[in-house]
This record gives sequence, structure tokens and C-alpha cells, in this order.
Amino acid sequence: METTTMQTILNKFSIMESISKFSYFADHHEWDNLRNLFTDQITIDYTSLAGGEPAKLDAEALVKHWEPALSQYKMTQHVITNHIIELQGESAATCKAYFQAIHEHPNKFGDHKWILGGEYNFSLLKVNEVWKITGITMTAKWGSGNQNLLADQ
Repeated sequence: METTTMQTILNKFSIMESISKFSYFADHHEWDNLRNLFTDQITIDYTSLAGGEPAKLDAEALVKHWEPALSQYKMTQHVITNHIIELQGESAATCKAYFQAIHEHPNKFGDHKWILGGEYNFSLLKVNEVWKITGITMTAKWGSGNQNLLADQ
């Protein structure tokens, strides 16, 4: 049986906090803080929802892409839970977690809410004692409501 050290506990807590900040900063439009959670290059895979191919992007470009998209909604709330963290040495880790993302916006053509649920798989590196996200794979498992909330914009 593996012995859990205080450093392991601290690392796992710090990883959970980085992932919690990921959703909080996006929902509160704290774009600079969101950018600071990532390494300079980040691999993104949202193909289960949007199709296409996974991409390796400059983190600055990724946040600049998300900013106008998320800012259009009246409200978003991304909840990430059930973190399963695997440390890979002293400075690398993965975290699997469930998510629910609620999007709200007045829409004259249908429901005012879109709720999406599924799983995230994060890759992280410890950089200068801070856990930074290097990769995000989002796997959509279910959805309800109006995915086209912004269609009447």
C-alpha cells in the first residue's frame, strides 16, 4: 500500500484548486487570471461537442477565443467535481473529473438555458511551484435545453 505524504496531499489540493479556478475565472470573465492557469502552449480537445481535431494552441490565443464566446451569455456556471488525480513524479499530473456547464441567455426561439454534462481530462505540469494546465479534453456525455441559445444574436 502506498504511503500518502503531506507533499502528495498538498499537490493534489493545489491541482484541485487550479481546476476550480479554471471554471470560476471563465464564469466571472477574469481572462488574465484564466490565462495564468495555463502553460504557454496548451492542447485542447473539444471534438466530442464541436467536431474537428484536437489542437495545440498558444494559451493567449485560446483565452482570446473563449472571451467573446463566453461573454455573450447572460450567465454561465461550470461545476467540476469528483476529481481523480494521478501524480506522475514531482511535476506532472492528470486529473479526471465530471462537469456540468449551465449557460443562460434570453432566446426568442426556445429555451433560455443549455446544460451540458460530461467529463474533463486535464494534464498539468508544476511550473515554479504552481500547477499549470497543459491539456484539456472535454467529453460531452449529455445535454438538455437549447444548445443554440445565441442563434438569434
